[in-house]
Amino acid sequence: MLPFSSFDFFIIMAVFVIIMSLSKLLCKTRPNYFKYILFILNAIFLTLVFPKPIHFILFILYSYIATYLLTDIFKIKNKIWGIIILILPMLFVKFDIRFSSYPFILNDIISFAGLSYASFRIVGYFMDKIPNEKMADGVTYFNFLAFTPTILIGPIDRYSRFKISQEEGFSAINCETFLSGWIFLVKGIVFKYIIAELISRYWLDISLSSIPKIISSISEMYAYYAYLFFDFGGYSLMALGIGKMLGMRVPINFKNPFTSVNPQDFWRKFHISLGDWLKDYFFTPLYMFFSRQKKLKKHPMFRQNISLIITFLLMGCWNGFQSNYIISGLLFGIYSAIHNTYIIQCKKKGKDVVFGNLNPKIVKGISIFIMINAVSFSLYIFSGRFQL
Repeated sequence: MLPFSSFDFFIIMAVFVIIMSLSKLLCKTRPNYFKYILFILNAIFLTLVFPKPIHFILFILYSYIATYLLTDIFKIKNKIWGIIILILPMLFVKFDIRFSSYPFILNDIISFAGLSYASFRIVGYFMDKIPNEKMADGVTYFNFLAFTPTILIGPIDRYSRFKISQEEGFSAINCETFLSGWIFLVKGIVFKYIIAELISRYWLDISLSSIPKIISSISEMYAYYAYLFFDFGGYSLMALGIGKMLGMRVPINFKNPFTSVNPQDFWRKFHISLGDWLKDYFFTPLYMFFSRQKKLKKHPMFRQNISLIITFLLMGCWNGFQSNYIISGLLFGIYSAIHNTYIIQCKKKGKDVVFGNLNPKIVKGISIFIMINAVSFSLYIFSGRFQL
């Protein structure tokens, strides 16, 4: 049973919320007990109802030991090698590496639902960890990777933020946060199971064979963007809601991306945790690397643009090495590079080099229109539905 995939899951989460609420009454003088109770609940879900639980547990052990060896024993300075080692399981799955001469298939052993998001989390922890800094305690590390509401599709949390939320766990369980969590949960259910379902059934998946192919493709393009937002946004809202009920703060992941005026604004509103993660752990290291190259010191705009393009290209590869993922990621990189060039040129010339003195409200409207179409096209390619 995957999270949010059946009515049974919500029953289990209701039981977990009741258990956590009762635990607060029994252990309110021992706030440190919260993480152990959360550990037990996460472990119950992982071992009893999550597909391939042993694979997830082995991955947690692998990542914990590898991080300790890389940061505290070998004290690796080039973190690129550390990242590669930590994401090796994901690379095996993405490249579909198999060893048919053995009585087992490696891919099937290390593959499990949520591997990509777990890989993001462990890389974030590795990048943030200072050499010789005390390793995360095993219970908190397990909770960080196996927190039931976010185990499958995120949001992508940071260990430091998760730890603080866990430390405040019992104090966060009250009527106010329960009501707030309930509202997020209901909104997520409406997004995912009503609006997204209606879009899928009556717009995205209907046959438009009676109209020209170009028109049906454009309609499908917009439909997929709308469907993806309400489907994915619904999941994120439900995770946020149940997290609140359990005493944990889950990051907000969506803020109406349809009003985005540029690529940077889009990633502040769509899959926010991924946008922040890419900026901190992909773009910034890449930009710093290119900044150290003597030949590029006089070309800051090029350094920024090439870093943006590579960052989003890597994002596409993270989804998979199929052409639709790679091209979609590349398009998002190109969008960001074009906008970055536009911003730099406006600053250099002291004026808007594209819109001039046009009314700001008109500029905003045009910008939103451009972004909706640009994002819709890239996500349409991402979906694999696009056909020439």
